[in-house]
Amino acid sequence: MGLGGNGNPFTGEACMDRDAKDDEKWAECQRRFRALWILIIVPAVIVVFRLGDMQCRRSAEYLAAGARNRVDTFSTPAPRGRIMDAMGHVMAYDTPSFSVIYARSDRPIDAVAKRLSRVLRVPRTELTRLLKEDGTGSVHTLVASRVSARAVSYIREHQSELPGVRIVSDSIRNYPDADTACHILGYINAIPRHRIEQLVTKEHFPPSTRVGWAGVEGYYDNALRGKPGRIVMEVDSRNVPLHALPDCHDASKGADLVLTLSHTYERTVQNLLAAQVHYLKAHGHRGIDHAMAIAMNPQDGSILALASYPYYKPQWFSQGISYQTYQNGFAPAERNWVTQAPIAPGSTMKPLTALFAYNQHAITLKETIDCNGALKLPNTDGTTIRCWTRHDPLDMAHAIAESCDVYFYQASLRYGRWPPRGNERTSTWLKTDRPQTLHRLEQYSRGFGLGTGTGIDLPEEEIGYLNDSSLQLTDLPYTAIGQNEVYTPLELAVYTAALANGGYRVTPHVVKQVGGVNLRFKRYPIAGIDQVALREVQRGMWMACNDPLGTAYSTFHGAHRDVAYAPAGKTGTAETGVKGFDNAVFIGYAPYHHPRIAIAIVVPGGGHGADSTGPIARGMLDRFFPHKAPAISRNITGKR
Repeated sequence: MGLGGNGNPFTGEACMDRDAKDDEKWAECQRRFRALWILIIVPAVIVVFRLGDMQCRRSAEYLAAGARNRVDTFSTPAPRGRIMDAMGHVMAYDTPSFSVIYARSDRPIDAVAKRLSRVLRVPRTELTRLLKEDGTGSVHTLVASRVSARAVSYIREHQSELPGVRIVSDSIRNYPDADTACHILGYINAIPRHRIEQLVTKEHFPPSTRVGWAGVEGYYDNALRGKPGRIVMEVDSRNVPLHALPDCHDASKGADLVLTLSHTYERTVQNLLAAQVHYLKAHGHRGIDHAMAIAMNPQDGSILALASYPYYKPQWFSQGISYQTYQNGFAPAERNWVTQAPIAPGSTMKPLTALFAYNQHAITLKETIDCNGALKLPNTDGTTIRCWTRHDPLDMAHAIAESCDVYFYQASLRYGRWPPRGNERTSTWLKTDRPQTLHRLEQYSRGFGLGTGTGIDLPEEEIGYLNDSSLQLTDLPYTAIGQNEVYTPLELAVYTAALANGGYRVTPHVVKQVGGVNLRFKRYPIAGIDQVALREVQRGMWMACNDPLGTAYSTFHGAHRDVAYAPAGKTGTAETGVKGFDNAVFIGYAPYHHPRIAIAIVVPGGGHGADSTGPIARGMLDRFFPHKAPAISRNITGKR
């Protein structure tokens, strides 16, 4: 049978099958090739983009990282400026010391912690934790301060075995006068957490830096702490320093401060306070825990002494304060009561009330007012407010000298327009005339530095205030005698200075020079002061200390040796609402003519003002005038 063609009946179909299979294989090869191409090309593109990113956008970052592999950079602390008294006596200064810092990286730390633990005598677990992370976020961490000479030598000799560890120059703050002027000087401590980013990260202060936390150490911290230095060292593969690079620069020492006071007079005032508190405690006033005194130049506001009992030692923080010392020593003494404790001033407000009443045309200088020991308020159901004793009819000066409450009660009712006029109701008066009068008195008081910031160069000053929220008729008379307002001893001193200097409000300050530059502080004339009335008030304050009927006469005369520096002053006893715990207050100045010192003293719980504050006032003035000023004739007061 013929097969036709080439004799194979399946040849054409077979060829077609082979062609189809070849096409499938070729297509499969193409798919695999495309997949392989994608696997090769996409990573290559990613690598190219990453290299471009590293080369162009992040080259500086990687260059810096590379530099850190061969360069070690760290900051060095600046010595703080000294603090000196007005006579040049150094009250705070730095002495050289050393600290250990550690630069973090991904290197192992166990061996470093083990070696440092032995030489620094710090538990290894504590060191390991510190080397890993100290919570500051800084590359460098403070490992130890005030390192011994033995530890410094060991670390330097074994530098290659302690990668990342460096010894840096540091300093210790010294306060040679123990607790003298503690609330003026303040203290230094570690950088608080909220300031780490600014000081360590941005301004490049080392983590070991200590900053001011209180007093002038805190208020003038920017000037005192100087500028940090920078050390850039090239190191070898073993982390051993080779040489310093040109980017290094030395730290700049902080500016020196010169205070306005003498440390010896400040010490005297502090001793007077402490002695009087101990005496009062031993004689029945067991609740007394604090006492405050401030002395000021009434002409320019220079602080001559500022003492707030009890005291603390700023050195406690330089040496590392223990929990027991903090709780039992520092915590009770931390608050500066002179600038931060408003208290009821009592009768020391009577000179201000007299000036205000005269300004409001409520009284005249020579008009006398009777006092039978109490005042029955008109247009009431018999409400009676009492004086501390009976007095003869008194004019302004004698009312101040003898501290007659009724005189000032009457004056307050007059300038407050009580009783109401015509058909005005009491409820209407309480909501109109009463608050308006208190507001006028408050504004007048602020001119003297009461109830407003004084501007003192110490941190966290508290501001006193006049209370006008009770809606009582008695608000006016009680405010007139200092029972309805609270002010700090500092505010009382500024007020006293204005009475002494002829009606100028001064700016109190404890620093007179920063970095060799003298500071200037303004004084402002007080509006609404009649000079004739002010002289009458001054005469009353002189009589309070020098007239036999004056409330402070026994402090400066009588059984005590008479003084010759002509003091003027005003006592105050402020009720606190706690039986047997009245505040004792005294304000004063001397000499009567051309005053050189104004003082304010407060003993919370001290009782009668002259009894508790008098010895302190006498001691402060006696020691300020050691050779005594010439005696002034008593005839300056005139005859009663």
